[in-house]
Amino acid sequence: MEVDGVSGVGNPDGQSGEQESDVVAQAENILRDLSRQLNEGGRAEHRVAWDRMTDPNVMTTLAEAWFTDEARTSVLITSIEMIPRQVQRARSLRRAIQNLASEIQRRRSAELLSDIEDQLGELPTLDVTLGAGAPPPSIVSRQVLSTLRAPIGFEVDFNGVYRLTAQPDGSLGRTRFALCPIFIAGRTVDVHTGETKRLLVWRGASGWRSRVVERRTIVDTSKIISLSNLDAPVSTNNTLPMVSFLSEFDAENSHRLPVVKAASSMGWQPEGGFLLPDMYYATQNETSSEFSLTPPSGLESLSGGWKSQGTWAEWLDAMNEVQDFPYMFISVYASAAAPLLEVLRVPGFVLDFSGETSGGKTTALRFAASVWGRPTESYPTAMYSWDATKVWIERTSGFLKNLPLILDETKRARHNRIVRDVIYDFCQGQGRGRGSLDGTRHTDSWRSILISSGEGAATSFSQDAGTRARVLSMKGKPLGDDVVLGSAASENAQALLAKSFGHLGRKVVEYLVANASRHDDFRAVFQRARERYSQIAKTAVARRHAGHLAVLEVSASIVHKLGVPQPNSDPFMYLLQSQEQAGYDADRPLSALQDVLTWCASNQKRFWGRAERDREGNTRSPSNGWAGAWEQKDDWDCISITTNEFSKLMKEFGHEPDEIVTRWKDRGWIRCSGKEGSRRSRVVRVDGAPTRCYSIERGAADIALETD
Repeated sequence: MEVDGVSGVGNPDGQSGEQESDVVAQAENILRDLSRQLNEGGRAEHRVAWDRMTDPNVMTTLAEAWFTDEARTSVLITSIEMIPRQVQRARSLRRAIQNLASEIQRRRSAELLSDIEDQLGELPTLDVTLGAGAPPPSIVSRQVLSTLRAPIGFEVDFNGVYRLTAQPDGSLGRTRFALCPIFIAGRTVDVHTGETKRLLVWRGASGWRSRVVERRTIVDTSKIISLSNLDAPVSTNNTLPMVSFLSEFDAENSHRLPVVKAASSMGWQPEGGFLLPDMYYATQNETSSEFSLTPPSGLESLSGGWKSQGTWAEWLDAMNEVQDFPYMFISVYASAAAPLLEVLRVPGFVLDFSGETSGGKTTALRFAASVWGRPTESYPTAMYSWDATKVWIERTSGFLKNLPLILDETKRARHNRIVRDVIYDFCQGQGRGRGSLDGTRHTDSWRSILISSGEGAATSFSQDAGTRARVLSMKGKPLGDDVVLGSAASENAQALLAKSFGHLGRKVVEYLVANASRHDDFRAVFQRARERYSQIAKTAVARRHAGHLAVLEVSASIVHKLGVPQPNSDPFMYLLQSQEQAGYDADRPLSALQDVLTWCASNQKRFWGRAERDREGNTRSPSNGWAGAWEQKDDWDCISITTNEFSKLMKEFGHEPDEIVTRWKDRGWIRCSGKEGSRRSRVVRVDGAPTRCYSIERGAADIALETD
């Protein structure tokens, strides 16, 4: 902090140097008398002398003297501190005098400052004090600046923020504690929680900036320091005066600050409008279209990827480049369908593209991202990677709410179970409630579509039918078998998408908001489509997918109505194939069991108990090693496969070994060991050697082979 100097405004008190000298002389007499009594008297005299120091008039005189001539008064108290056995009482007296003197100074300064401000007249507003250096209208309007003023005791101009103090001689002191201007320009009220935040504005090294922050950020010295990372004029040296200034600025301008509706998530809002980072689509019934997006802490940068750029015509040119590739249209339908789920009142689901590397999966995801925002791999972007924590994905899902979550390449996931858990939690549409340091709890919720890609299908990370019913798997090559043709189309399209994006999604939202009265009609069309797809479904899982196909059909009709060209081949032919395949792949544990039993039947000679014997009746060891034991009671009751052989078989058949054996255990298909069957494997003697195996029960085999 630096002192900018003082300015004379007269001497309101009219206090003379003679009066000051009298106060100091009185204090000197009091302290010298105290010293004499302490040096010459006994305990009784000491007690009387110290009791006199408690008199308010005496203490006021001493504090006035300290305020007038601190050095002289301090020397007198020091002499008392040197008297034997009086040190502690003398030090206590010093502290009491100092505190009272400070209070007198503050009170007198406030009185003088008030008098000075009365002389100066009404305080100027920020548009006057900032002058030509005021922030642009895109940050704060001139109308708002013309109403805001610094609180009493502070001043704001283009060069910083100042603490104003009245000097004893009646002049005005200005101490600068911020080297750039900073102030509060508005309030937001969250339409979901009622939580209020503040719009903070400051001039940084790169120009004027603004950020919506929680109120506790500006009233807590331990939290306001976080603004230094945003180039705000805050440091460890000025947190205390900065908190004091902003708190008083907030109070002084509480009735002047504009109040704007806000939400911490994008998508549909309570009054029926739809919020994007750069636009709020209000319904005809809303009284105000002013709406602010206030992202949760740590997710502020995400909103930058969900803005539009370029032209609608250029984006349509990109679609024309891929008219021969229906998978690209499917990704666009799914992305545009995300806001439809709330309208149609259906839960979220997953659209997954899987297949070989360089087959066009990432290109499909870029088209999905381009519907709403920037389709790039680097920030800011509307598509992300599976290389993220479950908590981050959950928080991002809550922030996007009714916009698609686009995750590229499942193999980047930190663990297989992350993919499985994310799929399940995402389709549930609700995150976990988590506590915070202030005791509040918050649970994110959403209703959207997850669009994913990977070399292996997302369903391979989970073997239960429930997960497969949530994932619409599109296997194959989105850019077709002709590598040259597909690569050329992809390259041309991506060059166009890099320049133009974010237009279709806004057209879809505008259409849905403008046609709010027709939402019942949309739901009727959806119901008819779902019934049609359900009738041709052959399995329960396929019937679950009927709703997903119906959503995409409604989305496709809207998308093409808004001007997107039709593809050269019907994308729904491929979607129907995916629906049919989902039914076949629904029960992976059963499928894996059938695969293993078929293999065991063909390789019986590799199992102890079923192996060939020589002429002497001795069991022949198989040339490629024992696969396990065929345990017999009566007919047989258990097939035991070595854990190593089992893992090898699962990988050959395209199953996840650990997941499969866990599901088998849950269904009671394997014989377990340990306390209460806690271990999935057991030790079996194979040719006399104890061997760790997975043991398939006879009853499980009967189920798999459909025998009694």
